[in-house]
Amino acid sequence: MSGAEFRVSSLIPSADLSQVLGAGAFSAWEQSVFGRNDRGRADRSRLLREFETFCRDYPETILMATEAGRPLGWGAREHRDHVISDLWVFPEAQRRGVGATLLAAMEDAIANEGFGYVELETFTGNPGAVRFYERHGYSAVWRGVKFTASLNYELDKIRFRKPLTQAP
Repeated sequence: MSGAEFRVSSLIPSADLSQVLGAGAFSAWEQSVFGRNDRGRADRSRLLREFETFCRDYPETILMATEAGRPLGWGAREHRDHVISDLWVFPEAQRRGVGATLLAAMEDAIANEGFGYVELETFTGNPGAVRFYERHGYSAVWRGVKFTASLNYELDKIRFRKPLTQAP
């Protein structure tokens, strides 16, 4: 799948690439409304390591967007089911359609595996993310407080669902 200037493909495992993807996701988190309002609660060095470790240990769950070979962001399905566990667009690539292209690629992969819908969760305090998912056809199906292990505290989250049509 291609965007205007970038492509989305499966991740080819590499320690260097895991560090780049982990750092990019951490940077996206850090610059988000959520990261800026964290007030020092998260152990930032631990969170960065967790992003890098996830990318190293679960490459088969990741789709990556690139431009001229340079990573722009990534999405993952940690349990290889109908749930998108991660969608990170690096700050320098935001507002260029990378997130929409990654989301569509993740939806296509889920539909191609026979699932009838996709789900994902986001922080309710991130109105940009909430609007993004709503614009792409997602509807809220749950809202509540949930413990987030990577941050080691509870968050007000919203779960979205979108019905899918099976790929031909």
